Amino acid sequence: MNDNTEIAHPKFRIWLRQDGVVHLVWAPRVATGLEDAVAAVEAMERLTGGRRAPLLVDTHDSGPQDRAARMEFVRRGDLVSAVALVVATPLSRMMGDFFLTVSKPKVPTRLFDDEASALAWLAEVGG
Repeated sequence: MNDNTEIAHPKFRIWLRQDGVVHLVWAPRVATGLEDAVAAVEAMERLTGGRRAPLLVDTHDSGPQDRAARMEFVRRGDLVSAVALVVATPLSRMMGDFFLTVSKPKVPTRLFDDEASALAWLAEVGG
């Protein structure tokens, strides 16, 4: 990937895939707060030029996310057309369920056990 399609941060890596999906991978077992959420949203905005895009979030082994971070993602729902959260552990599933229940995202958002299913759903609803 070239510098225009990938952004690395100490707590995440985010890139624009060739299919137009923005792919966000959180660092393992690292807590994230408002500053991290703002950085991720700003990175997505840079990658897409501010246009709405489907978002694939890899939460494998991700750490806890505070309320302010979750609310920032919901507040900036104008950048996403749909969100697929890929979970692999009981903790990441619990965190994903909690996010969906408490934050009430304004765009279609679902949990998935694998990336292929998540991408198929994003192509269907988030395109």
